[in-house]
Amino acid sequence: MTKALKFLLPVAAIALGIVVSVVLFMSRPKVEHKPLNIKPPLVTVTEVRATSQSIPVFTRGTVTPGTEIQLMSEVSGQVLELSPNFANGGFFRKGEVLIKVDPIEYEVNIKRAEASKAQAYQAFLQAKAERDARSKVRNNSSALAKYEVQFNQAKAQLEAAEAELQAVKLQRDRTTVRAPFDGRVRLAALNVGQYVRPGQQMGSIYAVDVAEVRLPLSDRQLSLVDVPNRFQDALTRKLPEVTLTEKFAGRTYTWKGQVVRAEGGVDERNRLLYVVAQVHDPYAADPNQPGRPELVAGSFVEATIDGRRFEKVFEVPRKALRNSSQLWVVDGNSQLRERDVAIIYKGKDSIYISSGLQDGDRVVLSQMDIAVDGMTVRTKAEEHFEYEVEPEKTDNLFGSAQTSQPQNLSLNDPRVQQMAEQAKKAYENLDDSQKQELKESAQELVQQAKNLQAALQPKSRDSAKADPVKPETVEAPPAQEEPVSMSPLAAQIAEDLASDESAVEPPAPEVAVKQPLPKPVISETPTKQSGGKITISIVSAPEPLVEAVQ
Repeated sequence: MTKALKFLLPVAAIALGIVVSVVLFMSRPKVEHKPLNIKPPLVTVTEVRATSQSIPVFTRGTVTPGTEIQLMSEVSGQVLELSPNFANGGFFRKGEVLIKVDPIEYEVNIKRAEASKAQAYQAFLQAKAERDARSKVRNNSSALAKYEVQFNQAKAQLEAAEAELQAVKLQRDRTTVRAPFDGRVRLAALNVGQYVRPGQQMGSIYAVDVAEVRLPLSDRQLSLVDVPNRFQDALTRKLPEVTLTEKFAGRTYTWKGQVVRAEGGVDERNRLLYVVAQVHDPYAADPNQPGRPELVAGSFVEATIDGRRFEKVFEVPRKALRNSSQLWVVDGNSQLRERDVAIIYKGKDSIYISSGLQDGDRVVLSQMDIAVDGMTVRTKAEEHFEYEVEPEKTDNLFGSAQTSQPQNLSLNDPRVQQMAEQAKKAYENLDDSQKQELKESAQELVQQAKNLQAALQPKSRDSAKADPVKPETVEAPPAQEEPVSMSPLAAQIAEDLASDESAVEPPAPEVAVKQPLPKPVISETPTKQSGGKITISIVSAPEPLVEAVQ
């Protein structure tokens, strides 16, 4: 029996496996044959049209001052005084005293020169008197006998003494160095008490009325810019304008200038010709560009020069260029076509084409790994996104100046607590008369609120017929609590008044009302702030408000 089982069990297992396989094979799902749908690749295109425009030329350069001088000492002596503005980066005005050197040595020289002049003048007068006396003698025929030579010598010595005196005074005046123009200090190399000698450098200053930028141009760029190479061209031809761009603190700022001249020749190192652009008043503020910095010397800027105007020019984004002179376009059948184009100039972001395209052509901007002439594609027009400017941050608790909606801040906000502490200190600093005036004002506001509330409260017909002397109890309809919109400061004041309400016994009201009076509702108008004050208006308040203020 055991041997039979050992033989039958494997056979039964194999048979069972065969049966299960047959059942699974017979119950298999039928294969559905579907056609393979391959979508054409999606490309971004832009439609181009020929226009008449000026081709901008892009280059870069470094800002340099229009006028810069080295301050050299012309006298010797000890530095007595320096202007507070005579420091690295300091601004100064024309005629301002920058440096004062001790003039005592030149004062002594002036006294000596005055003494020499007096002696020479005395000798001149004596020679003149002698000449006049000898001119009356008839027998004096020679110039020496007439004392003419001695007179001329005395006159020359007097003129030399006067010139020496003027030279010494000029040296004394040079002990005071004044600014020759409105400018800025690049380098200050002196300190008070330092001894200077003639020829020693005292510093470096430059003018701030004009800034210059050296801009390199290649041969291709020179063919697009009207550079004044000849003297007559510089006088008669209109100079091309240039726009300087600099990024500062994450923002881009621009300055307008003009190309005024080209340098004497081509640079031998890089074979480029440098042109000079000038920007007038580079330190002035621009109301159209708030926060624009000064165009300081040494700044590296990008420049866009207005080139010559061309007719029928196609402007295409530079990313569409393939193989340096080819473009892909999509025809009316949504198929790719390769175009060879003639490029006038390759700019920073765009290329300018003179031929090879037609109006209405759709140029492909997408980068494709595989592109074949005649391949079918799907197209999508290029989109230009406008990025929103990040709103400016404000510390105003009541919202921005453009909206009257207050910010949702909690009473635990540090700014709310700080304002509450300031209001509390301000109230404590008031004298008794001011506190009394504040209380009387609060009472008047509460009385006005009560009168307004009583006038707006609806009355029933039965109450209108009742005796006016003996008021009846009127059941007010159940009040519906509505959310009250108030600022954090007003909410803090309301909470403090409500907490004091239980400790103060209110006076008996004139009309018995079963419904308790509503809590005070305080609203503030943030837009009425002026001079750091906040105007708070009490819309409705119960009598305990007066007691709480007292």
